[in-house]
Amino acid sequence: MYKNNIKTLQELVNTSADEYRNRVFIKEKNGKDVIEKTFVEFREDVKKAMAYVNTFSNGEPIHCAVVGASSYAWIVSYFGTVCGGNASVPLDAQLGEDDIADLLNRSDSVIFFYDKRFEKMIDGLKEKCPEVKAFVSLENDLLDILEKYQPEDFKPIEPSALATISYTSGTTGKSKGVMLLNSNLIDNAMCQDNESTPEDVVMSVLPIHHIYCFTCDILLSMRYGNQLCFNDSMMRIPQNLKLFRPTVILLVPMIAETMYKQIKAVSVAKPELSLKTIAENVFGGRLKTIYSGGAYLRPELQKAYIDMGIQMAQGYGMTECSPRISTADPSDTECAGDVGIIVNGCQVKTVDGEIMVKSPSVMAGYYKDEQATAEALTPDGWLHTGDLGYVDDRNRLFLTGRKKNLIILSNGENVSPEELENKFAGLDYISEIMVYSDDSVICAEIFPNRELYPDDSVIEKMFRETVDNINKTVPSAKAIRRLRIRDNGFDRTTSKKIIRQQSTHGWIIK
Repeated sequence: MYKNNIKTLQELVNTSADEYRNRVFIKEKNGKDVIEKTFVEFREDVKKAMAYVNTFSNGEPIHCAVVGASSYAWIVSYFGTVCGGNASVPLDAQLGEDDIADLLNRSDSVIFFYDKRFEKMIDGLKEKCPEVKAFVSLENDLLDILEKYQPEDFKPIEPSALATISYTSGTTGKSKGVMLLNSNLIDNAMCQDNESTPEDVVMSVLPIHHIYCFTCDILLSMRYGNQLCFNDSMMRIPQNLKLFRPTVILLVPMIAETMYKQIKAVSVAKPELSLKTIAENVFGGRLKTIYSGGAYLRPELQKAYIDMGIQMAQGYGMTECSPRISTADPSDTECAGDVGIIVNGCQVKTVDGEIMVKSPSVMAGYYKDEQATAEALTPDGWLHTGDLGYVDDRNRLFLTGRKKNLIILSNGENVSPEELENKFAGLDYISEIMVYSDDSVICAEIFPNRELYPDDSVIEKMFRETVDNINKTVPSAKAIRRLRIRDNGFDRTTSKKIIRQQSTHGWIIK
């Protein structure tokens, strides 16, 4: 695909259909069956959905929200919206009725596409969201639309047209609506080259409303002609890996960690099998590369996958940057703890330790929130990421923490809690950890894994020994001096990030 000709998502849909024609684009399960859709079939269905959406527009762009699990119907509703010059509002499928109602109203959505899990909410949403003109079930109503409407020809849209309003989960306050233009998303999908081939099979397991999943699974599959297989349940990842036999998969470190523990468990039960053989069986036998993002990836875990014959590399980004800022380099086996090489066309600088970014992928701003936009974007277009880090002489990006979480001690020392938390990664007696300042003392608080270690005295002993060893590796000013153990897990956002602004519940053991 000649990327310089692609300026909008509409052109991406059109060009991928012209180039890859009857190659299978989407595979998804429907009961015991697997449904396949080609690139041409996808374009035709997008044109039909667009014809329906445009009946509500009166010549002016409208906003259409969509919520649900990853599915062919989901992406048809999304592209049926944006290919007509309208904006899609992907919502988190973990949200409750009140939160969905709030976002439908705040985003000025006119159409709401939803899957069957949200049917019970619809009566309430109709009452709470009077400006929404149509509620469209992805399983039933959309099928009727695709049968009833004829494909409508694409009319050119501008790269500057708003494509997506993506609401951040946020750990404090109301979520903000990140406005991503067609040009932002296309730049991010086109910023690197030779990342894939039409022979690659991608299995998509992450939430589809996340820009990380949307850009790197969906848009890149359209660009490179990949076959994209939708995982229908987190509980069925093992079965679907064997069904679809992917060559590439995007994961967050938590999933990669869990799967590695399962591989190790099989190795203990069947010592005659090598880890590589077990991994090949677990991942379907064709997996070449795992791309990781969204959280800290232990270099030891990365090295373990590489030793099993699977390339594993870490990238970094944020919704406000569509999302890629740095991208994984699968050929780099150094496992140095970096989050990849800065992508083409992206400028990165640090100001007082904070990473700042300027690129054509950077958002237009936050929807109807001028104050938040002014806080995030400088007048000359630099984006405050809120992350602390640095760039080395090989253009690799390293993260050290979050600026807003930085602990400033009474002696003036700055301590990154994430830097200390990462030192606990991979310890099986710890389920969750948070490091924070407690009366000007650095405290580590854990929620232990009592399924593996039911005896609190054993947990206390292991926790003390771990902290003593960590304290030997850090300056005395950054040493952990107080320990707490919790009876229950930390409160989290829908994207599973620990909410740091919460009361602690653990008892002090040191």
